[in-house]
Amino acid sequence: MEADFERFLENLMRQMNERGEEKVTCVIADVCCSAALSVAKKMGIPGFGFCPAAVANLALCLHIPKLVESGFIADDTGDIVENQMFRITPTMPEMSTSYFGLNGLSASSKRTVFRLMEEVRRVPTLTDRILCNSFWGIESPALDSIPQAVPIEDSSCLTWLDQQQDRSVIYVSFGSFSVMNQAQFEEIAAGLEQSGRPFLWVVRPNLMSGSAVVYPENFLDRVGDRGKIVSWAPQQKVLAHRAVACFVSHCGWNSTLEGLSNGVPFLCWPCLADQFLNENYICEIWKIGLELKADEKGIITREEIQRKIEELLCDDRQGIRTSVEDERDGGRGRRWRRNFSEKF
Repeated sequence: MEADFERFLENLMRQMNERGEEKVTCVIADVCCSAALSVAKKMGIPGFGFCPAAVANLALCLHIPKLVESGFIADDTGDIVENQMFRITPTMPEMSTSYFGLNGLSASSKRTVFRLMEEVRRVPTLTDRILCNSFWGIESPALDSIPQAVPIEDSSCLTWLDQQQDRSVIYVSFGSFSVMNQAQFEEIAAGLEQSGRPFLWVVRPNLMSGSAVVYPENFLDRVGDRGKIVSWAPQQKVLAHRAVACFVSHCGWNSTLEGLSNGVPFLCWPCLADQFLNENYICEIWKIGLELKADEKGIITREEIQRKIEELLCDDRQGIRTSVEDERDGGRGRRWRRNFSEKF
């Protein structure tokens, strides 16, 4: 393949394009097959790399020249010269040279794989995009280290939102770290069901504290298409969508900024750290949301969830919608700047 693949592929693609029946308009190639991207670039056809493994593994491969330069790896065989811990970027976790996929191979196989890794390192020079089988929530530092890297995201929730009426959907997401028990999980499910409104609920695989996610019996059948449950959502795009009516949030700072900047009212469910202070600003200072209050057992009940949804969306006596739209449009900032300029 090293000797002939690129020449044969170019001939094939040119023949297809000359016949005009099935013209090649795009090439998607595994990062281990950079020759295909080389042909695409030569022919002026858009080409995209595809990384099926972890992005950290791709980042490691692209970092090998520096490891060779540092004396950790032999530049001709790929042998580990010195077992050391290192970081590819300051934000990525430490790695050991013992993690390399070259370890455990025979000498001849190691040389072959090392040449293959050299092919992989060509990919960023051959394409503007590398489609990665990962997402920001778990590998953001590795993705950030490769400018061409694009995580493959599940956008089905956006398609579902397109089918909903304006300001009708309850968006529920508790960030990357918050956890809950089964009793609380079931109360959320019941509250969303009893609201009678469409909802988009992000249920991470690790949302439950020490156990798997278990929905109430027949819950998914009962809510049907009215509910959309995903393990991850492109939150900024969701909050900017016309169909989203409110944000049930843990009040993390990123989520707070994203909801605020898109003019979405909050139902606040803080769990730890700065989230409680953020809730105070949302409910008492900015007046763009309502607090969800736990009962004497520390549970936010289905009745509380349903009641606050109705209060937030059906009765705007408190002017929350007006307040959140004013904050989104920079009203408070404009007033502050005007008062400052008048004073000075």
